[in-house]
Amino acid sequence: MLRKKCQAQLSLMLLGVAGLTSLSGCSRQFWRKQADRDAYTAIGEKINDPHWSVPRVDLTPDPRSRFYDPWDPDKRPLPPDDPTAHELMHSVNGRRGYKNWHKLGVSFAIENPHWLKPYGIDQTGVDPVGSHASVKLQSVSIPDAMNLTSIHSREYQNTIENLYLDALNLTAERFKLGVRYLGTNRSEPSVDFTARSNAAGRTSGVLATPFGISQTLPTGGQIAADIANSVTWVFSGNGSESSAPSIGYSLTQPLLFNAGRKIALESLTQNERSVLYSVRTLARFRQTLFTQVASSYLTLLQQRQNILNTENNIRQLEEQLEAQEARDRRVPGVVNAALEGVQNLQIPAELQGQLSYDGNWLKWRGDMLPEQEQQVLAVSQDADYVAAASELIDFKKQQTTSLSYLQLRDRLNQSQVSLANSQRQLQDQQDSFKLLLGLPPNVELGVDTALLDQFELIGWDLIDLERDLRTVQKNIGDQLLPKQGADEPAAGPSLMAVKSYVEALAGARDQLYEVGIRRVAADFKPLEELLERTKENLTAIEPGKRYFRDETERKEIVERLEKDRRLYRLAEREFAFGSGLLDMLRKLLSAGSEQELLQSLDANGNGQIELAELPESWRDLPRSGDRGAAEVYTLPELLVEIASGARDLRDKYLLRMAQSLEVLQASLRVEQIAIMPFSLDESSRIPDIEEVVALGLEYRHDLMNVRAAVMDARRQVEIQANRLEAGLDVTFRGNQGLNPDAKGSTNHSAGLKFTTPLDQVLERNGYRQSLVAFQRARRTYMEQEDRIKQTIRSSWRQLGVQEYRLRVDRVTVRNAALQYDNASLQAQGGQQIGGQGNALSLLNALNSVLTAQNGLIQDWVVYETNRLNIFRDMGIMDIDARGVWTDRFYQRMQASVPVEGAGPPAEASAVVPSTVPPIPADQDAVPATSE
Repeated sequence: MLRKKCQAQLSLMLLGVAGLTSLSGCSRQFWRKQADRDAYTAIGEKINDPHWSVPRVDLTPDPRSRFYDPWDPDKRPLPPDDPTAHELMHSVNGRRGYKNWHKLGVSFAIENPHWLKPYGIDQTGVDPVGSHASVKLQSVSIPDAMNLTSIHSREYQNTIENLYLDALNLTAERFKLGVRYLGTNRSEPSVDFTARSNAAGRTSGVLATPFGISQTLPTGGQIAADIANSVTWVFSGNGSESSAPSIGYSLTQPLLFNAGRKIALESLTQNERSVLYSVRTLARFRQTLFTQVASSYLTLLQQRQNILNTENNIRQLEEQLEAQEARDRRVPGVVNAALEGVQNLQIPAELQGQLSYDGNWLKWRGDMLPEQEQQVLAVSQDADYVAAASELIDFKKQQTTSLSYLQLRDRLNQSQVSLANSQRQLQDQQDSFKLLLGLPPNVELGVDTALLDQFELIGWDLIDLERDLRTVQKNIGDQLLPKQGADEPAAGPSLMAVKSYVEALAGARDQLYEVGIRRVAADFKPLEELLERTKENLTAIEPGKRYFRDETERKEIVERLEKDRRLYRLAEREFAFGSGLLDMLRKLLSAGSEQELLQSLDANGNGQIELAELPESWRDLPRSGDRGAAEVYTLPELLVEIASGARDLRDKYLLRMAQSLEVLQASLRVEQIAIMPFSLDESSRIPDIEEVVALGLEYRHDLMNVRAAVMDARRQVEIQANRLEAGLDVTFRGNQGLNPDAKGSTNHSAGLKFTTPLDQVLERNGYRQSLVAFQRARRTYMEQEDRIKQTIRSSWRQLGVQEYRLRVDRVTVRNAALQYDNASLQAQGGQQIGGQGNALSLLNALNSVLTAQNGLIQDWVVYETNRLNIFRDMGIMDIDARGVWTDRFYQRMQASVPVEGAGPPAEASAVVPSTVPPIPADQDAVPATSE
C-alpha cells in the first residue's frame, strides 16, 4: 500500500517537474518592455533642469525615418544578406547549420520600405536604393532641414541610443543593490529532482526546492536568507518517504577592504552621474546639430549667390564683348599717306563714307570686302597712293580682331570655366548636406533661397529690360541704318520698319518707367523709414531690418542717400527729356504711308522737308558726332535721321538710363541688407567679452560634464586607496532545521576573516594610476575651460570684424557699380583706337563688381555663422521641439509641415508633402518573404 502511495506521489512530482521545464521564462516582449520602462524612468529623473531638457528620448525612430523598423522588434524577419556569406548559415565547416533560420521570413530591404510612400513611391518588393532619385524636396527651409534631420539623422539616433544604453547600465546597478532572489549560496530559486539507483537494487528519488532572497547593503555588507526543502523517496524494499525543510541565513560585513558606502555605492553613483552626463550630451548635441545644419545651409546659399554673381558677370562680359565686336567693325583703318602727287583725290560713290583722305591720313571705315580691295586700288594709279592703299588693305586684314576683343573673350572663357567649377562645388556641397540630414545623396534637394532676396541688388525686370533693348537694336535697329560712314544713302529704310523700331523703343520706355523709375523710387522708402525710426532712438530695432551701431554710421547713410536722391532726380529729368523726344518721333511717324508722311510735313509742296517744317524739339534729337540738324531733308534722309535719332535715344537715354538706374538701385538695396544684432536681449547692445565668457563657463553642458569628471577621478582615488587596506570581514551564518527531529541539522556560526595586505603590487599600481588620472582630469578640465574661453573670445572678435566688414562691403559694392558704369560709358564712347585701355578698365571694373558681390555674401554668411557659433559655445542656444533655435531670425522662417513635439496632427497624413512628410497612421506590417 505504501509502495502505491509513493508511486502516485512520484508520478505527480514528475508531472510537476515536466510542467515547470516547459516554461522557458517570460517572453522577449516582456523583458524588452520592462527594460524600456526602467530605462525611461531613470532618464526622466535626470531631465530635471530646463537647460538640458530634451523633447525626445524614445529609442524608437520616427515612423517616417529611413531606419524605422516596421516589423515586430522581437520577431523580425531576416534582413537581406550577402549571398556568399549566407551559405555559411546553412553549412559551416562541413556541418549542417540551423534549419529554421527562415521561419520568420526574409525582408526585401534593410531600410524602412515605407519612408518613400509619402513621396508617391511604392517600394513593396523593390530595392529602394534605385528609387531614391525619384524623391524631390524643393524649397527646403532651415526648419524643414531640421525636421528632416530629426527624422533621418543617424548621429541623432546614435546619441539617443547612447543615452538609453547608459540608462540600462544604471538599471542594472540599481537592481544589484535591490532585493534579489538569491540564497545564501548565491543560487536562484529552483526545483531539482534526482533519481538514483545502485547495484544493490536500491532506487530512490530526491526533490530539492531551495528559495532565497538577498540584498547588498549600502555599507558593503550582504544579508541573505533562504528556505529549502528536500523530499526523499525510497522505492525499493518497503519504500519510505522523508523530508528535511530548513531555514538558512548569512550576514557578511567588510570592515576595512570594500567597506563603507563610498565603496559600495560607487558603481551606482557613477552610473547615475553617467546618465546625467548623457542627457546633457544629448542637449548639447541638439545645439551642435542645429549649428551644423544652419551653417551648411548658409554655405549652400553663399555658393548659390556666388553662382548668380558669376552668371551676371558673364552676362555683362557677353554684352561688352558684343559691343566691342561692333566697335571693331566701325574702327577705321588709318595709314599715314602724304600723297603729294595726287591732287583732289576723287573717291567713287560706292566707296563714299568708307574711304576718305584728309591730306595726312588715308582712312577706311568698317569691314573691307575682297571686291572693295580692288576698288580701293583702282582709285588712283599714283605710286604713292597705290603703296598707301596696299598698306591700308594689309592693315585691315590684320585688324580682324582687336586686342580688346581678345582680352574680353579670354576673361569670358575664364569666367565660364569658373562657373562650371562653382556649379560642381554646389552639387558636392548639396550631397554633403543631404548626408548631414541623413538622406541619400541622390535625392533631389533644393534649398529655399528666400534669404538671398536681400542680395538681389538689381531687379531682374530691369536686367531683362536692358537685354530687351539690346535685342531690339540687334533684330530691328541694325537693319534700318546703313553702315557707319554712309552719309548719303541712296534709299532710306521703310516707314513701317522705322515705325516698328520706334514703337518697340516706346514700349521699352514704358517698361523702364515701371521697373526702373518707379521701382527705384520705392527702394528709397525702406531707408527713409530706417532713418526716421532711428532719428530719436538709435537703438530702435525691427526684426529683419537694418540697424545702426553708432551715430557715425547713420550720418554716412544720410550723406550717401542725399547723393542718391540727386542722381535719381537727374535720372527723372533725363527720362522725361528722352521720353518727350521719343513721343515726338512717334507723332511724326503716325502717318499711314510714306506719301502721307511727306504730305503732312511738306507744307510748301516742294517735295522736301525743311527744318522749319519739323517740330521744334527736332533740333534736340541726339545725333552722332558734332553734326546738327540739316536744313533740308528728302524723305529717305528723314527716315534715316529718325532711325539714327531713335538709335541714339536708345543708347543715350533708354539703355544708358537703365544702366544708371541699375547702379542706383544696387546702391540703395545694398544699404538695406540686414544682419541680426549680436545681443543677449531684444536690443542692439553688444555684450561685453567677459560677460559672454562667463555665460559659456556657466551653461556649457560639456564643461559641466568635464567638471564632474574631475570629481569622478577623485572618487576613484579613494576606491583604489581602499584596495590597499587589509581585509577584515565579519560573518554570521546559520541553518535551522524545521523537522521536530532536526536537532542534528541545526547549526549557527560567527567568524572573523583577516587578509594581510602583503601581495599588493597590482593594487599599488592601480592607486598610483588613479592619482595620475585625477591630475589629468584636472588638466583636461582646465584645458576645456580655456578652449571655451578662446573660442568664445574669437567668435566675439570676429563678429565685430564682420559687422565692420559689412559696412565697408556696402561702400565697396557702390564703388564697384559706379566703376563699371563709367568704364562701360568710356567703352561706348570709343575714346581710344582699338579700345585697349577701355577693355582693361572694363575687365578691372567687372572683376571689382564680382569681388564686391562675392565678398558681401561671404561676410554676411561668416557673420551669421559666428553668431551661431558663439551662442552654441555659450551654451544658451535654446532649441525648440522642431530642433530649431528660438532666435527671432530662425523662428520667422516657415516650415512646409509644422512639427510640435512628436509631429503634426494625424489628418495631415493624407497630404502628399513637398518636403517633410507628416507622421503616418499605424502602418500595416510589411509581409516577409521566405526563401
